[in-house]
Amino acid sequence: MSPPRFFFWVQHLLGTGHLRRALLLAEALAARGGRVLLASGGPPAGFPPPKGTEFLQLPPIGSDGADLGRLVGSRGEPLGGDIWARRRRLLLDALARHEPQVVIVEHWPFGRRAFDAEVRALLARARAIGARLVCSVRDVLVSKDDPAKYARMAEHARGLDLVLVHGDPSLLPFEARFPLARALEPELRYTGYVAPPERPAPAQTRREILVSAGGGAVGARLCATALEAARLLPDPPWRIVTGGGLSDSAFAALARAAPPRVRIERMRADLPALLARAAVSVSQAGYNTVAEALAGGTPMVLVPFETAREDEQIVRARALAACGRAALVREAELGPERLVRAVRSALATPGPLPSPVRLDGAARTAEWLLELARARAA
Repeated sequence: MSPPRFFFWVQHLLGTGHLRRALLLAEALAARGGRVLLASGGPPAGFPPPKGTEFLQLPPIGSDGADLGRLVGSRGEPLGGDIWARRRRLLLDALARHEPQVVIVEHWPFGRRAFDAEVRALLARARAIGARLVCSVRDVLVSKDDPAKYARMAEHARGLDLVLVHGDPSLLPFEARFPLARALEPELRYTGYVAPPERPAPAQTRREILVSAGGGAVGARLCATALEAARLLPDPPWRIVTGGGLSDSAFAALARAAPPRVRIERMRADLPALLARAAVSVSQAGYNTVAEALAGGTPMVLVPFETAREDEQIVRARALAACGRAALVREAELGPERLVRAVRSALATPGPLPSPVRLDGAARTAEWLLELARARAA
């Protein structure tokens, strides 16, 4: 019997969180004998594909800085019709070649509305060849001010075979941010959080305050403030991982200004392992960093990225603060003294701390997708 085949579409815009989560899911599928083709439509991020996974880089589309409403090409140029045509051709050709039993789209239809035509063309062709259709979506959606948008999401979601929510309803019920969630049952299932398997370090070996800014595109202020906070609290040592999205000039300025006992690094492939050994994690409240800190049992200080249109991270941060797993510092009140107070508070509760949520989301997702592929092949 040939191995089950999966086709995974993912599109990151501002940071790399969507892609990193998709890669973890692809790794879990490949480890269980699946053949995965992962098509990524965001800017290249440099993450190696897992063993057993074919990676297809589409002509990249990203956001214009923090403005997720304005999409641009790889050189920051406005999008023309040719890039959409090339992407669609590559996707449909790859789909025909791979012949998957299951096609997974990440986040759509709960977001990525600008990619409607692309995704719907992919799903229509996938349905025509008999593939099962699945949505993979994070725990929290950005809020919408138009009820019609929720109705549109639900309409598209009802055409899917499964909606896999990578969260835990004990912390953040999906219906709290998507009021029509119950209409999608029983196809809607909670997987738990998707986190790499890390062994938390004992409290006595946790020697570092780890500041991480996710992809880095909107983390410059957090990194600069952490540098000033490290002057006020030089012990324990600090490590600041800026992310690849920080400009070269901003990174160079941070590196020049770093005092003793502060390391400035752009990227760390072993960030989950660093988090599992940190005394405190200071970050924005992005999905992946939060899940990795929970897996590492590490006390958290969360400074969520927040705009009038982007409220996902503040919702997640508030939920974790309410259950005692994080200290919350709003961006509006961020300053060196305020950050030091939050770090000292977190240091007073040394890890490893128990997780309030399930963290086996990759394994459970893989099992459900394999089950769906087997049913399709039967």
